[in-house]
Amino acid sequence: MTDKKYRILVVNDDGVTAPGIKALIEVVKELGEVTVVAPDSPQSGMGHAITIGKPLRLDKIKLYEGVEMYKCSGTPVDC
Repeated sequence: MTDKKYRILVVNDDGVTAPGIKALIEVVKELGEVTVVAPDSPQSGMGHAITIGKPLRLDKIKLYEGVEMYKCSGTPVDC
């Protein structure tokens, strides 16, 4: 393994509390600095949708130690 640390952005469509996002964070956090931006609620099937006509809200949250994490009021693309 290299000593180089990466900046890793994790985005999903199932929301910030999805079990899959936790599993992914556990795998990649050893590789570098992890930032998560995910919808505040499940958005499955919304992969190409964007939010138009209403403001987006981005809130910093603390769910996992050592991970910068944000929840977004929009779709996965907005994230």
